[in-house]
Amino acid sequence: MEKGFLVVVIMLFGFFLSVSLFANGGQEAEENIKEENVMSDVPVVEIIYLNHGPVRKVVTDIDNLLEEYGEEIQIIQYTFSSSEGKLFVESRKLDGHIPLAIFIDGSMEFTVDNRSVEFISFPQGGGTGFVADGEWSLEDLKRVLDGILEQS
Repeated sequence: MEKGFLVVVIMLFGFFLSVSLFANGGQEAEENIKEENVMSDVPVVEIIYLNHGPVRKVVTDIDNLLEEYGEEIQIIQYTFSSSEGKLFVESRKLDGHIPLAIFIDGSMEFTVDNRSVEFISFPQGGGTGFVADGEWSLEDLKRVLDGILEQS
């Protein structure tokens, strides 16, 4: 009986140790996410996405656009399934089935040609039969970035 009790104590110790390490690592990752954004002197573009085929194609299109800006912007990408992505979702208070969201300097809502644009879900024409298009286009993303860089 003592041997069984000792096994249970060791298992509980291991469990609590792993929970403690995970929680500490999560806090560290959250601090790193915040730190990356604060330390940049260029616009920070954060992209979080579902790592699925249709979404990856759109992310590739976005990457191709962002590549044109070189070192004028900082790009940070997360997947919803990664530990950093989960912390990012919490910090941005995202909920629901979102295939993709883009934040620029912490915001995903902008005004383009006197209309409100929110960089969430697929861009216009990029949706699937299951998830509708968002109300934005790659051209909108380009115009927002160009406007921010002109003001810098």
